[in-house]
Amino acid sequence: MKGYNILIVEDDLTIGELLKKILEREGYQVYWRTNGDEVLKLISKIDFVIMDVMLPGEDGYQLTKKIKDRGMGIPIIFLSARNDMDSKLKGLTLGEDYMVKPFDPRELLLRMQKMLANQYGSFAQIKHLFIDAEHAKVFNHDLHHEVMFTAIERKIFFYLYANRDRILTKDHFFDYLWQLEDRNPNIINVHIKKIRSKIDDQAGEVIQNVYGEGYRLNTYWKS
Repeated sequence: MKGYNILIVEDDLTIGELLKKILEREGYQVYWRTNGDEVLKLISKIDFVIMDVMLPGEDGYQLTKKIKDRGMGIPIIFLSARNDMDSKLKGLTLGEDYMVKPFDPRELLLRMQKMLANQYGSFAQIKHLFIDAEHAKVFNHDLHHEVMFTAIERKIFFYLYANRDRILTKDHFFDYLWQLEDRNPNIINVHIKKIRSKIDDQAGEVIQNVYGEGYRLNTYWKS
């Protein structure tokens, strides 16, 4: 799953440019800094850090300690030319992982993906939405913008999601949500309109109105 914000702290321009290019190609939002001056200002919107150990000014260990002292559960992997056991143990104590330079970017990507999954769980992506079905949460464009549904809007969205790519009639919604209430068809339209507004889907690409039949949550769409 993409949509994560990745921070690279690396003063080697060749390595930094390579990592940024690879991660952006994979669909991540990437921030790259060559020292620790702006790291703490950025960190509130970061999901994962690739941290060089040897940096101008504060080293990667010191920066990591400051991040962890803030109580932020952001996974951090160290990159270092140091291959001695003391350096590795220190890195694994302060952060979540440690890789020695030179490294294979494919290995770094795999380790990063596993740490992201362990930290944040599994998400499904539909267009610009990231969906955590287990916890009934939806995020808009990235994981820092959760959609604030009302209770009934959340039920409707995840009913559509559970039946994605299938047309649900208004009777389906009433049977599921309001079995004992009067069936005013306009109430479904009102709730769908509000949901679309909250998920930036005013054009109805994700939640489609199938004329004369009902609504469908699409997992594919025409470009």
